[in-house]
Amino acid sequence: MRVLRAIQGGGVLLLLSVFFAYMLAPVDAGLRSRVRIGRRKRPLPHAVSLTLLYTVLFVAGTLGWRLAGDGITRWVGATAPAAVDQLFGGVDFDVFERLIARGPITSGAGRVLRQRLESATGYIEAEVRRTLGDLISAARYAAWLAVAPVLAFLLLTGAPGFRRSALRVLPHGHLQWRAEEYLRDVNSALAGYVRAQAAAGVIVGVACVGGFALLRLPSAVSMGIAAGVLELVPAIGPLTTMLMAATQAGDRVLAVVAFLGALRLVEDYVVFPRLIRRGTHMSTPAVILTVWSGATLGGAAGVIVAIPVAAFLSVSLRHWREYRDIERLVHTSPGSKARTEHES
Repeated sequence: MRVLRAIQGGGVLLLLSVFFAYMLAPVDAGLRSRVRIGRRKRPLPHAVSLTLLYTVLFVAGTLGWRLAGDGITRWVGATAPAAVDQLFGGVDFDVFERLIARGPITSGAGRVLRQRLESATGYIEAEVRRTLGDLISAARYAAWLAVAPVLAFLLLTGAPGFRRSALRVLPHGHLQWRAEEYLRDVNSALAGYVRAQAAAGVIVGVACVGGFALLRLPSAVSMGIAAGVLELVPAIGPLTTMLMAATQAGDRVLAVVAFLGALRLVEDYVVFPRLIRRGTHMSTPAVILTVWSGATLGGAAGVIVAIPVAAFLSVSLRHWREYRDIERLVHTSPGSKARTEHES
């Protein structure tokens, strides 16, 4: 069990590093194209531009943690569990019973509907508490998140050289060309995943700002922006948004939960699969099935790793099939047969 958790944690850290690298890559390219040094106006060296970016991020992150670190720790350890108790402890089934009684259904159907409603509420509560438990357990290892920027720095500085060295090892011709295309497609798929996650965060942030403002929640704009940022962390992020909004909702908690639930359905089953499909060329059912499988096998960590792993496997399988078909075509061509007969 510990080995599995260590593998999951390592996979999450690697994915966060890749995500961080893809987010910094366009900023680094823009900085190098705009800032020129020397008489010949040469662009900044790659390592220098990254060092400047990391310095700015480190200073901003340190100041942000000093200002909000205690509040975040207190929120994860005490406020969030209390919000879950308040959210599910205050569910009044008498209201639903009165609505069912007024509806044009039989008493037996009403009883079945109430049982299904209680079962659904219990399932949601269990999932929320389990995810919250994962969040609280993972908070002890928050210091490991510092590894992600370090790995991202190594990826940004070492990936081009590694790619050139790997291609030089391969023999010239079709195999080298295929390897170059494969690396390019893997890079494109991972970049598409990062772009899709960023776009999903923007969409959720804008929707939450509007929804929280209509529901007249305090600090609607700041909570909406936080919801957009938290959307970058699958499973745990949306749960944190719901708990954060529920603690500020007061007597409008059911309306807030209904709004976030509807937003979650639209985001998970309509918006996000289409964004992922454009970036990774995976079909909508495949995206939904992949996320479900990741959640079932690995919980929150599985959800984070599922899409990139599926995209990597999809690209690998497609290139293997194309390579196999080309090799089969080459070996069955008339020229190949003639060479074989001549050699024999």
